[in-house]
Amino acid sequence: MKSFYLPFPAGLFLCWLFPVLSWAQPVTVSGQVRDAQTQEPLVGANIIVVGTAQGTVTNAEGFYNLSVPSQEARLKVSYVGYQPQEIKVAAPKQTLDFSLRPKYSLEEVVIQSVRADQNIPVTQTTIQRESIEELYIGQDALYVLEEITPSILAYSESGTKMTNYGQMRLRGIDQTRINITLNGVPLNDMIDQGVFFSNFTDFGNSIESVQVQRGVGTSTNGTASYAGSINFESINLQDSEPSTEVQLEAGSFQTFRSSGEVKTGLLNNKFAFYSRFTKTHSDGYRYHSGTNSYSFFFSGGYFGEKDLVKITGFTGRTQNDLAYLAVALPDIKADPKTNYVSNNDIDDFGQHLLQLQYTRFLSDQTSLVSSLYYGGAGGDFPSGYTDENGNFIQLNYPLYNNHYGLMTHLSHSTLQDRLNANVGVHTYTFHRKNIESVIPHYATPYYEDESRKEELSVFGKVSYQWHHFLLFGDLQFRTVQLDLMPDKDFLGQNATIPVRSWTFINPKLGVTYEINTLTSLYASYGRSGREPTRFDILGSTQINTFNLASVQDENAVKAEYVNDFEAGVRLSHQKLSGQANVFYMQFENEIAPIGESIPEGFVQLRKNVPSSYRRGIELDWRYQPLSEWFFSGDISYMQSSIKTYAPQGDDQVYQDVRPVISPEWIINASMGYQGSGWQLALSPRYVSQSYLEPTNQPGLILPSFFILDARASVSFLEDHSLSLYLNNLLDEQYYTYGQPVAYQGETVPGYFVQPPRNFYLVLKLKF
Repeated sequence: MKSFYLPFPAGLFLCWLFPVLSWAQPVTVSGQVRDAQTQEPLVGANIIVVGTAQGTVTNAEGFYNLSVPSQEARLKVSYVGYQPQEIKVAAPKQTLDFSLRPKYSLEEVVIQSVRADQNIPVTQTTIQRESIEELYIGQDALYVLEEITPSILAYSESGTKMTNYGQMRLRGIDQTRINITLNGVPLNDMIDQGVFFSNFTDFGNSIESVQVQRGVGTSTNGTASYAGSINFESINLQDSEPSTEVQLEAGSFQTFRSSGEVKTGLLNNKFAFYSRFTKTHSDGYRYHSGTNSYSFFFSGGYFGEKDLVKITGFTGRTQNDLAYLAVALPDIKADPKTNYVSNNDIDDFGQHLLQLQYTRFLSDQTSLVSSLYYGGAGGDFPSGYTDENGNFIQLNYPLYNNHYGLMTHLSHSTLQDRLNANVGVHTYTFHRKNIESVIPHYATPYYEDESRKEELSVFGKVSYQWHHFLLFGDLQFRTVQLDLMPDKDFLGQNATIPVRSWTFINPKLGVTYEINTLTSLYASYGRSGREPTRFDILGSTQINTFNLASVQDENAVKAEYVNDFEAGVRLSHQKLSGQANVFYMQFENEIAPIGESIPEGFVQLRKNVPSSYRRGIELDWRYQPLSEWFFSGDISYMQSSIKTYAPQGDDQVYQDVRPVISPEWIINASMGYQGSGWQLALSPRYVSQSYLEPTNQPGLILPSFFILDARASVSFLEDHSLSLYLNNLLDEQYYTYGQPVAYQGETVPGYFVQPPRNFYLVLKLKF
């Protein structure tokens, strides 16, 4: 018998096509459409097969019956005054019931005005509360995100991931260039542009969902979305069930956490409330790197028919034993817990936020969302040293921020929701005081300056569904002013600094092509500009005689720009879902880290490099072949390069060097088995090596590492659970951040040691 073969792509295509053709049989679907709150039937609701003209309406009891082309179809139901809903057909002659919520759900309208819809052509990952809870043990949000989204690498100064200071990098770009918001309100410090989650601990327990956009993404509020943006959504009030929860945690490094939560659900008077209070203690893994903290998160809302009001806020305060200096490798080999910072240096810092939202539904298709907010932060940051006479001297670097802002978004949909438009305005004023004093002379500082930053941004977004194509456009205008006001008693009355101003016009364009209801392709282009931080301009904590000339020079540090190209494919099959994307980010005057620190040691220096790029592939997936088994993970592969780098004081110009801490590979995976009321999971993680400084000296690298974590949980008495988290099972000594340091007259690699084998036990009691 004559045999033949098919080329691999064709064979793969036919293997995919065969089950599709075999499923392409008519399916009968019936069910009822009800109001999600009252459970009353909705008469005359429209049910259509997505992508076709086929459909029907519900009868007087809210029932429908519809023949659909195949099991690959999706049904969409809509009703005036309610949010539309889609459900996938999964079995022949099945029953599909719909419960529709009123279209004026406060939380969803607010979050939709600042997030990207799942079909918008940007590279994005949205994580729901259920996924967060699987991994959450009270650690700062960045440590959760690095486990379940591509291209994030984080480090902890204390080694515990439980409070104290830490940072993350997205696609090798530091945290000051990531836009981070809560319900659209900026969490970034507007002047330093970072976010210090340590100031408001246990934040992840009060989050309904989080969306991570990698690359320029869509327009948002606050600092530039340069490397990407992270948008948190606070706990949903309207859909919450009345409950009380207590969490108790104990684990390695003398870690203890206690937390209490209360939800009222929607009351008869149309009010709903939520609150959570948490206290956390940890000694830290490294010597004197512990934490004592408390935090309080609250929200409340009034849900009327057309007008919705919500208030959200948090406050927190933390005392951290400081551990901000990288430790030389020889000292790590002698004792991995080494900490160079004095054990007398304990900071005392807090942060708070208050947001008042008001939503007005002008019609079923038009909504107006406005927010007033106030944010503040402040506290003491001591730094001690021994002088040449053997005397211990401790300086204090307190700072105080006040941040006032207003934002308004108008959303409108028409043409049966095929055309959606959103315009928004955001303005704020941010005032900062930086003070320096010798402890204990807090009342008589030797230095005090002020900074003020103001911004006005306007954006417009529009999407249009045309057959299988979704066309998207987004244009943002940002104008920023930064006024650095020196201490004239310190520098002299003639010391003046010009007010800096920048104007950025940031366009984004893209298209999504829906192959079928389960698969889509997208491509986009975006450009974003970003102003430098105060540290970038000063290179220090203060304006003094050594840096005054460069601070006065408005061109000493230029704004940076990125052109971002993204393309990918998304899958949402019943057993397999995920996405794969490619990206190319081309930078102009990137403000890149140079592997050195400011004189005080706790911030890395950065400088402009004329031309650089990052390009790569990202993949994330979840595969569930059976209801009990699941496999999930993500892979990032990235190449990055600085075209030319000329270090100050060095005659050599370096060509095509790799940026600091930008590993080629980051791989996460999770595999597990879940039974009735229990779950077991194993999670490996691999990160390849990278460089600590941009001249790429072979001895100054951040080594690759592989770690393995595990978790087990069991539910009892219905709503209670006990979970055990085992981290770094192989007891690997590894580092995720560092820089070159001086050691006995030589330059050697310095690292922040991450924790050895450790465990946490979490008990959740819900009533």
